[in-house]
Amino acid sequence: MKNNILTILAVLVIAACGGKKDDNAPASNKVAAGGGGATKLDKLGGLTIEFSGTVDKAIGGDGVMIQGDNGVVTVEEVKTPKKIEDAKSDADMYSPKNYKEEKLADGYALTYENSGSMGANFFVDVQRTIAGKTYHCSTTGSSADQQQAVLAACKSLKK
Repeated sequence: MKNNILTILAVLVIAACGGKKDDNAPASNKVAAGGGGATKLDKLGGLTIEFSGTVDKAIGGDGVMIQGDNGVVTVEEVKTPKKIEDAKSDADMYSPKNYKEEKLADGYALTYENSGSMGANFFVDVQRTIAGKTYHCSTTGSSADQQQAVLAACKSLKK
């Protein structure tokens, strides 16, 4: 639940700022990701993801946030993996519509939508175990296209 709230806050902050990058952030925190190829996430031990954008430190966590044309995705290593039942319980507090659950060989993927005071929200919540470490990959986007792009990106994570 904490990760979902942090992801929502991150998306709201980005939306409020018009998606502008913080030009005052230390240059070492900003990395422009490649266009169309795999983006290496050095902070996460060389994990790669198929998602283009600017890689920066995640808001409120130890992971990374990638801001790109296809939305925003947050990836972080988790010390205590979450069971799919717990992830579904977290989703229930948003009165989800179009809830989809997918079992992956190394975890799970959940997608769902809701409507709130700020309009439609499209959630992605993916947990995967790669090379012995568990990662949470997520977003709260403003369109179904962003949701699908982030879902595909989260499924593309690899060492």
